[in-house]
Amino acid sequence: MDRSHSLPALSDRELEALTSAATWYAKYHSGVISERAHDRRAMAVEDRRKYLDLLAALRQLGIRVRVPDVLLDETQAA
Repeated sequence: MDRSHSLPALSDRELEALTSAATWYAKYHSGVISERAHDRRAMAVEDRRKYLDLLAALRQLGIRVRVPDVLLDETQAA
């Protein structure tokens, strides 16, 4: 993703839609990510990294989504 420019301002409705969709996605995929928590293949590792990045971004927006217990070690190591 090109980060050389700032993100456009979002309206309140757009921000609400984006955070709602991201929150739904995070909760929906929690089980799948947890099931593959010990999978060391590159794709599974990258999926976990992206998932934890999503949770971190949501936290910055004031939205708390529980980190699955099996991933707590990874969040503390990051």
